Amino acid sequence: PHLPARPAERHEGAFAGEKAPRPPSFDEEDVSDKPSSVENTGRVSDEEASEVDERYRRRLESMLDVDEMVATLVGELEAAGELDDTFFFFTSDNGFLQGEHRIVQGKSRPYEESARVPLFVRGPGVAAGSETKELVLNTDLAPTFAELAGLEEFPAADGRSLAPLLRGEETPSWRKAVLLEAEGFSEEEADSRADYGAFRTGTHKYVEYENGERELYDLEADPYELESLHESADPSLPRDLKARLDALRSCAGDECREAEDAP
Repeated sequence: PHLPARPAERHEGAFAGEKAPRPPSFDEEDVSDKPSSVENTGRVSDEEASEVDERYRRRLESMLDVDEMVATLVGELEAAGELDDTFFFFTSDNGFLQGEHRIVQGKSRPYEESARVPLFVRGPGVAAGSETKELVLNTDLAPTFAELAGLEEFPAADGRSLAPLLRGEETPSWRKAVLLEAEGFSEEEADSRADYGAFRTGTHKYVEYENGERELYDLEADPYELESLHESADPSLPRDLKARLDALRSCAGDECREAEDAP
């Protein structure tokens, strides 16, 4: 839930003592390869870490109320005989940083903790426990809902229906890359965050900031984005990824799908 997370009174203290995850990127030691908006950030203090944990606990406690709401809805659908004909989508509008890369709270960053969101689907034809490694976007939800609802025609959209993935079908022509963007930050915010465009494939992420700073990560070898390769990689790699990023940022209509699908 969005801050301020306010749990119901009955759930206050339900997660007392819980701490937010501490992945390798938490309070990252060396940020000399990061943009200035991160490099200028100090190490996470004990007080800040404690505040991160408190916010984490409040979120968990708030979600208990959501769990109860979902349980009530499931019960009503089951009683009406509609449960097995109903799709449930659980997702979010953005991720959130909790001390990773020294950022004690926030979003609108290109890092995985901020850019990725959960997406869980339950419904007819969706195998329990199944998952996909394909790249999907929140813009895929509208065309997905349209197809699942039986609409024969749907106006042109940036996204594509997830229905084939939900059915477990082979999708060799699925997109190979996605565009990540954040724009509109003021000059006063420049020291803490900056406009950027990022090109993410299944294996790499290339980031270009408005001030010219860059990042490049091998997500297979470095999933926590600890070492940017923008200075050390073969120059052909960032050059290729930049060209593909530029194509996605300037495309329109079918050109965008072609840019996503390019191998």
